[in-house]
Amino acid sequence: MGVTLYTSRVVLDKLGADDYGLYNVVGGVVAMLGFLNGTLSISTSRFITFELGTGSLERQKRTFSTALIIHLALCGFVFIFLETVGLLFFYNKLVIPPNRLEAAFWVYQCSIITSIIAISQVPYTSAIMGHERMNIYAYISIFEAIAKLLIVYFLTITSYDKMVFYAILIGIVQFFVAMSYRMFCIWNFKECHLSLDFDRGIFKRMISFSGWNLTANVAEMLKLQGVLVLMSMFFQPAVVAAQAIGNQITGAMMQFINNVRTAVNPQIIKLYASGDYAASRRLTLKSTVYVFDLLLLLGLPFILLMEPVLKLWLVEVPPYTVVFAQYIVASQIIGNFAASFYTPMVASGKIKKNAVAAVIFGFGHFVILYLILKYGGGEMWVQYTNLALIAIFSYVVKPYILYKDINYSVHELLVCYGDCLKVTALSCILSVPVYLLLDKTLINYVFILCVTVVSVAISSYVFTEKSDRQLLGEVIKKRILHYKLKK
Repeated sequence: MGVTLYTSRVVLDKLGADDYGLYNVVGGVVAMLGFLNGTLSISTSRFITFELGTGSLERQKRTFSTALIIHLALCGFVFIFLETVGLLFFYNKLVIPPNRLEAAFWVYQCSIITSIIAISQVPYTSAIMGHERMNIYAYISIFEAIAKLLIVYFLTITSYDKMVFYAILIGIVQFFVAMSYRMFCIWNFKECHLSLDFDRGIFKRMISFSGWNLTANVAEMLKLQGVLVLMSMFFQPAVVAAQAIGNQITGAMMQFINNVRTAVNPQIIKLYASGDYAASRRLTLKSTVYVFDLLLLLGLPFILLMEPVLKLWLVEVPPYTVVFAQYIVASQIIGNFAASFYTPMVASGKIKKNAVAAVIFGFGHFVILYLILKYGGGEMWVQYTNLALIAIFSYVVKPYILYKDINYSVHELLVCYGDCLKVTALSCILSVPVYLLLDKTLINYVFILCVTVVSVAISSYVFTEKSDRQLLGEVIKKRILHYKLKK
């Protein structure tokens, strides 16, 4: 994140606002197809991880080979589509200054190559995640970050067209990252050895799974992008900007949370695949509580201190930004249940009901919000309806599907919700009165931040199971002992 913030500022400075905007527009044409690849990659990751849980090397090989062939076919489709329909759109619809048309064309070609490389590496990345080799993922990510810093340096010294040069270097980095994943998988995982073993049965299951997942993602996109369209129809641009700023804040918060889920999800899927359904349920519910605690640890300080944070970050805060951001953060905290409970559905392959519900609620939310705004509803109805939708999904739809289709009991679901509610209640009791009683000064803001963070940490520890507290204590003792021995 730090590298991204730094490099984006330098790249903007070196390319200039016009070329930077042109680069993002041209790359955006290619990125539109990334939605299809993202949907297929979820399916690929699920099936590869599931077969690892079964322990059958032969099935692992067939699944990986089938997934690789599917992605290579997708590469061919993307290349043909972008070099025909995409190129027509490039020349006829994009507003490109005549003197930058040739440079933009080569950026477009580099973006196509980069996109194809990214699509073809999905099975290998999924294999690393399925094997839970997070250290390799971290090492390659560090290499990628250093490479991007070098790109920034080269931009400062080159006399070549900076926009084209930047696109070429990004493509080269993507190539080396992809080759690193490929070589590691080929050397370490037997199922990743190249073969053309195409299994029609696996293909049909993957495509069927991807179809329902695509349906749910389309509904999610409608909920996010459709709301912005409605807001632009009924309100001033400043209100839309307030929504976008709130989304940026939660996007940064969720980047951290999603990395935690990435570490947990393969275990949930593999336990289910091995037939240990009870252990899979326990890990799902326990990780749901702990991820909720992490979200509360990040989100509650934001909710209480949103106004000073935004003033520090933006200087001039657009109207509604503070309250919009508070509601959006609260929605993400509540939405933890919907996100966490999706993993056992992926593990079991039973995502049809979730997809149907997502479509009904997504389109229903769009229509209801349109009618509310059309007949005089104010700006806050955007947040009210969104919070209500997420609450219904988290507290009604997802637990109902787990209960009916995946044999989760009502008792264990209520225990999960109860643990999260107890942490929330105690955290608010300890921190909210401090916020309300103290004057709003810089020193007091820092004090409120510390009290809030400590309150959530204490509350989480108090309501943590005794066995987990003992385990945490042992880990801390080992770290301290390891540090002392190194000194």
